[in-house]
Amino acid sequence: MPRKNIYFKDKIDREIEDMIEIEKQKGANPSDVSYSSMVNELVRLGLMVQKSREESNGFDLEGYRRDLISKVSGTREGIMILTTLLLEIYFKGNYNNPEITLDELLNQSITAINKAESDAEANHFLTEEN
Repeated sequence: MPRKNIYFKDKIDREIEDMIEIEKQKGANPSDVSYSSMVNELVRLGLMVQKSREESNGFDLEGYRRDLISKVSGTREGIMILTTLLLEIYFKGNYNNPEITLDELLNQSITAINKAESDAEANHFLTEEN
């Protein structure tokens, strides 16, 4: 491991010493937590932050929102398709009520899904009251 002579400002030196003392109070071995190891870890973390700044311009919130909307709408569409298929299997297999058609049964299920979504939205999100 290369040895470098560096100088710290007094404030930074005190903060590093405080971090070492906190680690020792938490039960770390004095041989495991040294000034050198603490500075080495801080420099490693600083380099990671610097590299992440250079590699990207930050978090793409707009892209994240687009992806989230895409996934959610795809999931909702998949639920509707599965509901349709299951109701069709159920209806053809053992549903003996001639008064209700498959379309009516499907409509009831989709209405129940929409109502559940609206109820969940009302419970979990703030809404503007006019």
